Amino acid sequence: MLVCDTHADTLYALSAPDRPAGGPLDVTAELLTAGGGVRVQCLALFVCTNGMRMSPTIVERELQAFEGLKQRGFCQITELSQAREGVANAMLTIEGGEAFGGDAAQVDRFADLGVRMAALVWNNENGVAHPALSGSGEGLTPLGWDIVSRMRSRHMAVDVSHLNDPGFRQVLDIAQRPFVATHSNARAVCSHRRNLTDDMIREMAARKCLIGLNYCIDFLQEDGKPELEDLLRHIDHFLELGG
Repeated sequence: MLVCDTHADTLYALSAPDRPAGGPLDVTAELLTAGGGVRVQCLALFVCTNGMRMSPTIVERELQAFEGLKQRGFCQITELSQAREGVANAMLTIEGGEAFGGDAAQVDRFADLGVRMAALVWNNENGVAHPALSGSGEGLTPLGWDIVSRMRSRHMAVDVSHLNDPGFRQVLDIAQRPFVATHSNARAVCSHRRNLTDDMIREMAARKCLIGLNYCIDFLQEDGKPELEDLLRHIDHFLELGG
């Protein structure tokens, strides 16, 4: 069985200036290879926090952190067909279109580095797209359209997990290949704006897109402590809609 975790902030955690040396990680080569099976861990180059401008060095620090993980047993892949059992397979992604520095041509640089998925936006407006949490009626900017077009030419999937509803509809209009929602659940089960509506889920299922479940409390249920049953309700709902 292939198990793929489509989103983790490990590289951001490793590159934080205040991180204690040798501090523990939730994602390790040992955990990815324990128990058999083929596992792939997607690792995001995360570029923005709480609407602050991107640090010009953050992506470079995260790329250095990725090189450090490879020295600790991780193996970079650029296609799922390259994933092997007993290996800590890792794929680079992007969270936040700030990484492209306002230039669609930068897509080529990241594609050459092995990035295969990119979220255009996080929780802040960024000159590329508008996030789900903004409540904006606008979606992609002209730069965002250019970036998506360039991503398509480089076989880099669009990640819609933080994108708002108008932006999602625009991606539907221009996507010529399946896209992804790396960490989103069902809005009908938990009404968080970052979760997907039934229409979105049906459309993604019809287009053979990929949805990664989000284990974060806020996206599982609206009140109380989440239980395994809450996660299963989202899974059941995806399956009922064709996922």
